[in-house]
Amino acid sequence: MTAATAARLDRIVDGLVASFLASNGAAAVSKKVSFGAAPEAHDTLIRAYLLEKLSEASAQSQRRVEIERQGPLLSVRVTLEPASTTAAPTKSEPAPAPHRPVTIPTSAGPFEYTPPIDLHRDTYSAQEASSRLSRTGQSTSRTIAHERRKESKLLALKVANGFRFPAFQFDPRGGIHPLVERANVRLGAFNDPWGALSWWFEDNDILDDMTPAAALAAGTLDEQVLDAVLDDLTAGM
Repeated sequence: MTAATAARLDRIVDGLVASFLASNGAAAVSKKVSFGAAPEAHDTLIRAYLLEKLSEASAQSQRRVEIERQGPLLSVRVTLEPASTTAAPTKSEPAPAPHRPVTIPTSAGPFEYTPPIDLHRDTYSAQEASSRLSRTGQSTSRTIAHERRKESKLLALKVANGFRFPAFQFDPRGGIHPLVERANVRLGAFNDPWGALSWWFEDNDILDDMTPAAALAAGTLDEQVLDAVLDDLTAGM
């Protein structure tokens, strides 16, 4: 996520929280903002970033983030509501469908795991990933992505008869985000892709209870912080 996008998301939160507090937490407030073309910001990371910010700013409220895409156009609606209200109930938005569990073979036997992302909506195929990694932005080969997978630079998940590459790993300027590559290599993503995926989406106290993926999207993750988080992980092993 670019700094400009993160700053605009911060302004949405600041304005909503100010309105919510002005009502002493008694009124629901909502704001919808259109970003136009925003290919650099993935829906999952936008939602995670906004919910983190809203949680920090207003703990005594219900929070909802809705994201809509029409082609390259992106709109985000953020809502704050009183934690409890006696107002007439309104029609609620349908809850997002839970992610489907997958069965992972381990040395101790099959293990059922519910991934933190949608394995199709939030990922790319090997060909799509290779296109994002190619110099021209176009590729009909799957080779590039699989080479990076085997080097542990790119996290890939075995789904059915193929591999899916989580979208958060790609730098909007092209290629793999350098911090993602650095972390994946240290995590041994080729040998333990599901473990690496879990690490990216688990809250971390060094990151003020943000997930590494959300911190990456917010632009608050740098090499020094990343290494501290990874060092803490290995120290606990």
